[in-house]
Amino acid sequence: MANTKDINSTERLLNVIRGISKSPASSEDTAGNTSNINKTTNKQTINLPKAFTGKKRFTIGVDIGQDFISLAKMAKTSDGKPFLVDQKVIKYSSQPPISATEFTELLKSSLIAFTGSIENCEIWTVMNSADVNVHHIKIPRVPKKQMENVIYWTAKKENPIDDKDIIFDFEMQGEIVDQGIPKYSVMVYSAPRSEVERVKLLFSSAGVSLAGITVAPFAIQNIFRTKWIDASEKTYASLFIGNDFSRIDVYSNQNLVMTRGIKTGISSMMEVIEDSIADTSPEDRPNKEQIKKLLMTLLFNPEKTTTGGESLSWMENGIFEMISPVLERLIRQVERTLEYYTSSVGYERVEKLYVSTIINVFYNPFLNYISEQLGTKADFFDPFEGKNVSASGASLSPALKALLVPAIGLSLADRKYTPNIIFTYIEKNKEISQTIINRAIFATFGVMLLICLAVLCFQGLEAKKLSDKRIQLEKQLAAYHPLLSKDKINLLADDIKSQRQINRQYAQKYRSAALIGELSTLTPDTIKLIRIKMSAPLLQAPENPKDAQAKDKEEGIIIEGVVLGDRSQLDSILAHYVVTLEKSPMMQSVSVQKSSVVSHRKKEIIQFSIHAKMG
Repeated sequence: MANTKDINSTERLLNVIRGISKSPASSEDTAGNTSNINKTTNKQTINLPKAFTGKKRFTIGVDIGQDFISLAKMAKTSDGKPFLVDQKVIKYSSQPPISATEFTELLKSSLIAFTGSIENCEIWTVMNSADVNVHHIKIPRVPKKQMENVIYWTAKKENPIDDKDIIFDFEMQGEIVDQGIPKYSVMVYSAPRSEVERVKLLFSSAGVSLAGITVAPFAIQNIFRTKWIDASEKTYASLFIGNDFSRIDVYSNQNLVMTRGIKTGISSMMEVIEDSIADTSPEDRPNKEQIKKLLMTLLFNPEKTTTGGESLSWMENGIFEMISPVLERLIRQVERTLEYYTSSVGYERVEKLYVSTIINVFYNPFLNYISEQLGTKADFFDPFEGKNVSASGASLSPALKALLVPAIGLSLADRKYTPNIIFTYIEKNKEISQTIINRAIFATFGVMLLICLAVLCFQGLEAKKLSDKRIQLEKQLAAYHPLLSKDKINLLADDIKSQRQINRQYAQKYRSAALIGELSTLTPDTIKLIRIKMSAPLLQAPENPKDAQAKDKEEGIIIEGVVLGDRSQLDSILAHYVVTLEKSPMMQSVSVQKSSVVSHRKKEIIQFSIHAKMG
């Protein structure tokens, strides 16, 4: 049976619940529960410096919860540091559940209102971390070309992988020494392809093309890797307490080394509170919604639950005592996880624990309780701590800050250091190959451009030289004044005419000798020439045309001879000889006037007569 102190605390809590249930104003002030899709929002706007007033590339983190959508927008400053531009938590009613079409429209309108231009943003989101299997393996030092195969088959040996249903990826996390042997430490993870496609389909239905999908532990890892929160400890952990589950993530040197889900959450605490109140007043047994409304009222409007200056210490202590069995169970799970990490895995002890929960009414006593039970420093996971944010951002409640942790981690995501389920090592290799090809093409074009520039420079120099030479020749031409007259021109013409006449006489004189020499060269051994008759043309044409025609008929060459050899080849030898003569520049119009087969010394030969004109 509960003692008097417990009964008094429980009764006072019950009175508060009754007051809240009767007060319509309190339900309106409770952030986080709305009666329809027209939701309550808490938005922070930060004025950008001049460097960000134009179109900039933003990274948007989208975390979809059971009854909320948290958004964060991140940009880079001129020195490359991340800058939180804006954040927003959109609450919607999950009772009754909204349809898929309504949620798609809600997601689309929320993103458009938050981003302004989706095309100017890279959007990252998370999928359920319970669906993603994350573990670490150790592989021997192998050549880079063999590393992917070694990692894949080592991971497949420890956890069977079906490539049709599972998406597999890994991340190298440096070198370690295992029992004196140098090895590589590799973080590997796998996700069901159907769940990944479901998330992609949800956003594509809203008209959004995702840049990346990851899980909450990797999103939190971004916060530490980018030094958004600069953890001074080497090994630390993050504890998230959600509605139906909790999750413990362990990090070492900014790398996720262990993650584990715990089936204990806020709903378990609410059940304990409900049972405790029911023991005191069974007829006024509250439901979970009333208890959640009470806790959210305490969170956002604590002054509405106090009268006459009465503090909330009795309520914090009373609630804390009610949920202590659940907290004890949760702490034991966390303790066993950290002990397993230190002893079995062989890493250093966790030095600090970052705690976040969606309802943080009693987070101060809760953090003290964790520190006492675990002997580890515990602190609230505040992603705004030490950041230059506006007053609205600084005044956000611990619950809203906890909801924004994954979204801010997603907005810090980058393919270079964030595991991306839709951009695995296979896509990375394709991108690297494409980059190499593009660089090779660019280098080729660069070399061609340099060659073209060199040729252009050379052509320019040559053009300049020719231009200078042209100018010089033009000057010489301008200075040259020849003394020409009609008599000089006639004299030059007479000289040329006389020279041509002399040349024709020489040609006529030696034409016969040249023709005989040509025939001796062209005539083969199988042809014997008997007679050659030549009639050379006159140097001056006759005045009578009839005499000219008769003279043309008489002019020419008559070649008589015989063809010796095999009877079957005599005709082809003669034909080939005629063609050879036709090709000679000294003869033209070659034709066979007579060809007959005769017997000579008991052999058949061809006797022929060929007529041709002089060329």
